[in-house]
Amino acid sequence: MLKKRSRRSVSPSLTEKNEKLSLLLEKLVEKSVQGAIIIVEGMRDAEALRNIGVPGKVSCIKARRTPFYDVLNDYVNLKEELIVLTDFDRRGSQLAGKISRYLEQHGKHPNLEFWMKLNSLISNDVKDVEGLASYLENVKKRSGR
Repeated sequence: MLKKRSRRSVSPSLTEKNEKLSLLLEKLVEKSVQGAIIIVEGMRDAEALRNIGVPGKVSCIKARRTPFYDVLNDYVNLKEELIVLTDFDRRGSQLAGKISRYLEQHGKHPNLEFWMKLNSLISNDVKDVEGLASYLENVKKRSGR
């Protein structure tokens, strides 16, 4: 007869995922402290980043009355690194592509590394940046931290 796993036991994959996610978010905080601008979709996404400890400039691309490409045009001549962190759903993916293409056409190369890594780590569990903070809390509870 097979033994039932207790709810307290944690699969190695959950612990490993939590460690990778923590390291990635630490790097994001570090980039933010160094002056990188993080581009998100809306205000709630920005709030979620604040809740997980991202201190620097977070820009909401959809939360302005200014046309989309006018907002992006403001970033073209900046020296700061631009990190694109749109949602992890189909529309967020399309938006990340639009942002990236526009900036690259104007000589600015945005950082999509965080978006790609987060997407591969948590896209089955979280569809937007807004859900990131609550996801982290749940992972910590499940892993017993």
